[in-house]
Amino acid sequence: MQLSLTRLSVLAAAAAVLAGCASQPSQPAGPGGKHLVYRDSSGNVVRQFVYPDDAFCRRVEAMAGRGARCQADPAPGFTAQATLRYNPPGVLVQGHYADMARCRADTSVMSAGVQLVDACAAR
Repeated sequence: MQLSLTRLSVLAAAAAVLAGCASQPSQPAGPGGKHLVYRDSSGNVVRQFVYPDDAFCRRVEAMAGRGARCQADPAPGFTAQATLRYNPPGVLVQGHYADMARCRADTSVMSAGVQLVDACAAR
């Protein structure tokens, strides 16, 4: 069930970006940044996406739900990475994952408009 919820949150975030985020959601409190960091219920970092800027990150954060927060600095501890392209708007996004298994699970099924550009690789 955890994998399904994880995949659902990633797909929902991608769908928000693909929809163009027509309306600007209210900005969450805090310093923000371009690193959208996902944590599990224990607070462990499981994945991170690096977006072009804070505004882009905040739009995705608003759709991602609990456990995902934009931050200025990258989180430590990732051992795998992959590159995704969001079409539209044609943005390349670097994904960082806790381990290779998480990377492969998260990138095994992509939502419409999201392409896997560079498959999972060790960091």
